Amino acid sequence: MRPLPYAVGLALVFAARAVPLLAQGEVSVGVGAGLAMPVGDFRDETNPGYRLLASVEAGLPELPVGLRIDGAYDRFGFKSTLPGAAGSETGAQTIASASVNLVFGPRTSPPTLLPYAIVGLGMSHIGCAGRDDCGTSNLMGWNAGIGTRFGVLARTGFAEARLHWVPGSVSDLYYLPVTVGLRF
Repeated sequence: MRPLPYAVGLALVFAARAVPLLAQGEVSVGVGAGLAMPVGDFRDETNPGYRLLASVEAGLPELPVGLRIDGAYDRFGFKSTLPGAAGSETGAQTIASASVNLVFGPRTSPPTLLPYAIVGLGMSHIGCAGRDDCGTSNLMGWNAGIGTRFGVLARTGFAEARLHWVPGSVSDLYYLPVTVGLRF
């Protein structure tokens, strides 16, 4: 038995119960970019890539927990299999994802240096560019990581690292984006 359907149901119930509370709290929009590192077998096929991130976060007014919705785009260049082309790219693996996350950590304004933990689940559209030998798929996945909020130029900055796991029918996909950005 796979626990994923049960976890998705539990997360949806929590999100539905939390929405009225979150409407009373602080809401912020974030943007970020960073380095995305392939992990495990995925590292054998691809080079490190980049990540673009947009998010909306709502924090509970008196609790150190928030709900964050992320949209992300990750791109990893394929390693070349052509003779004499070591290290060159021949196309790219792309991952466009949307996830619902719980963020655990203290909230103060303005932030000094506030660590947080983040965990979530979402849907990933996995595709490729520049190659004809790979298809596309839509798969559910998990992510978990740590980060910190900090004050920067009268705004809130953030830096985080999260491990993403997308279970697949043939092989699982693991990658670790490190993202830096601003919240407004």
